[in-house]
Amino acid sequence: MKTQRSVAGAFVVMMVVASLVAACNRESDAVVKGRTGPNGASRDTASDVAVSEDGLGPIQIGMNLSDAVNMGLLNDNPTRNPQCDWVYPAVGAGIPDGVNVMVVNGKIARIDVDTGVVTTEDGVKIGDSEDKVKTVYGDDVKVEPHKYIEGGHYMTILGDSASAGKALVFETDGKRVTAFRGGRLPEVKWVEGCS
Repeated sequence: MKTQRSVAGAFVVMMVVASLVAACNRESDAVVKGRTGPNGASRDTASDVAVSEDGLGPIQIGMNLSDAVNMGLLNDNPTRNPQCDWVYPAVGAGIPDGVNVMVVNGKIARIDVDTGVVTTEDGVKIGDSEDKVKTVYGDDVKVEPHKYIEGGHYMTILGDSASAGKALVFETDGKRVTAFRGGRLPEVKWVEGCS
């Protein structure tokens, strides 16, 4: 009888341990963002992804594309122009659709966003007003006319990153943010992208 209880007890302990191991190894949708940790603070969902002039979580401006591909963050484009082209997040990397990554000479140069799910580290997103951009970034905002949208603007934020050669650029229709990007200068200001 004692042997049966010992076997049953050992079985229960093994099941609990197995459950804990499985829970710890389960893939997470957590995405890294922010300024506080080595790659930022961990977030609960992919919808909390944030772009800065330094990158998007573990996808950092200046990083070798091959490193980002090996880490499972980005997909390489086999027909990519080596001088300048676009790549996209890998499936399962926790990065929503609407994020595009410019690669120049094998290095990540900028990250473009055209979805309202992604924000800047300061909480600005597509659909926000020009006034919100000015309120959040204050005197760091430089406003220029949009090349293709009448009444629209490019709102560039250099701030502390100017000395590092990086910036954020918001595109607007004159009232609201329609797209934004973060990255190194001069690429982050290229209106036509790689064209």
